[in-house]
Amino acid sequence: MTPAMTSLTTGDFILMNSADNRLQVGERIGRGGQGTVFRTEINGRQMAVKWYPLSNNRIFDEQMQANLTKLVDDGRPASAAFIWPIDMVSSPGREGFGYIMPMVESRFITCFQMISDTATETPHFDIMIKIGLNLADAFASLHGKGLCYRDISFGNLYVDPKTGDVAIIDNDNVGTTGGEAFVKGTPDFMAPEVMVDEASPGTESDLYSLALFLFYLFCHGHALKGQAVENSYNSQERDELTDDELILKHFGHRPVFVFDPGDPSNRPVPGDPVEAWWKIYPRFFQDLFIRSFTTGLREATLLGRLTEGVWRKALYRLSDCVWECDNAACQAGLLFDASDLHKACWRCGLVPEAPLLLTTRNTGLVLWHGAVLTGRQLLLPGRQDEAIAEASLDSRFPGAVLLRNLTDQAWELRVAGEEAKQVRPGQRLLARPMKLTIAGKPAAIVRAGTKEAA
Repeated sequence: MTPAMTSLTTGDFILMNSADNRLQVGERIGRGGQGTVFRTEINGRQMAVKWYPLSNNRIFDEQMQANLTKLVDDGRPASAAFIWPIDMVSSPGREGFGYIMPMVESRFITCFQMISDTATETPHFDIMIKIGLNLADAFASLHGKGLCYRDISFGNLYVDPKTGDVAIIDNDNVGTTGGEAFVKGTPDFMAPEVMVDEASPGTESDLYSLALFLFYLFCHGHALKGQAVENSYNSQERDELTDDELILKHFGHRPVFVFDPGDPSNRPVPGDPVEAWWKIYPRFFQDLFIRSFTTGLREATLLGRLTEGVWRKALYRLSDCVWECDNAACQAGLLFDASDLHKACWRCGLVPEAPLLLTTRNTGLVLWHGAVLTGRQLLLPGRQDEAIAEASLDSRFPGAVLLRNLTDQAWELRVAGEEAKQVRPGQRLLARPMKLTIAGKPAAIVRAGTKEAA
């Protein structure tokens, strides 16, 4: 009998368990701590196979294989962001097991590549918000199935910097909330209670890691890596503690948010981009991170941590705040902050004129080029993503904003001192203080900081 060979290699053949397919193994494209990823294809479609050689722990191998088989059988969560295992595979003459999954499209890069100092272009706020929304939606769909991801990190989350689409890989980490975990997570993103072995990974720790990832996405740095951490690595403490002990201290036992309003001991290191990015965001958005890394550090519960729904609501609100500096020589991207109407532009330092807002019962949309009013702002059931109106700048008049009716119904328009008018489908109106009825819903255009239109 020929002894089994333990390593899968290019040119080998694999067999799909539930389909009568014999696939050839292509080039190796990745290797992790547990498995190796190769190219393969099914009927001309590029796929990937992740292969696990047998370890020295038979029970671990059996549990890992059973977990992967369950993920295949149960199917992917509703979100298409997950690059999910679609079938288990075996290979004649090879000791081990594996699974096959779709190949990540070439348009995706790691989020770290997108926001790193070496990136050629900083993503627009719209793209960062779209990424945040897609991540919140993805993990909500996962947690809704009673599953947790356990290892949210830069290595597992890919993004399309042009569209904001998200791809989440390494889903072999996924398991049932409260079930036995094969991984605890990546130290930089691991929840404190998991790091110090007071709890196993679950939905609550996923929510903490999600908040950390969102902070990195929007502020381009780590929420807990400040001067206190930096000083530890440049003091006598560095000689007394190992790297693992320092990590446990600052991320597990005594974590402090870099912008903790009650504890200034760990403020950002001078020159850290986190300081500049933080100042750009409206107060309501900053408050969510403050909650995440004060209360959320201490209370590892669904009440202490921010859920995906809270982030989703805040991110939609943030998308309504996107505009630009009105200084023609600057035109930097800005985020309107209703709590600070005299906030200076982060680039040129000038204070822009307060923008016009299209207000509805629950939102205030900054009217600027490209702003879109959707059924979400108007609370139209089943039409949340439908575009109702779109704003554009009038090139004939600097600062003038036009609003186009994208629906098939006329709007009612009322300006103080004028007769009521209609804005027919496809028509544009010059934005100025007024009251509107759009899709049967009341709305108004006001200058930020002033009273409602008469």
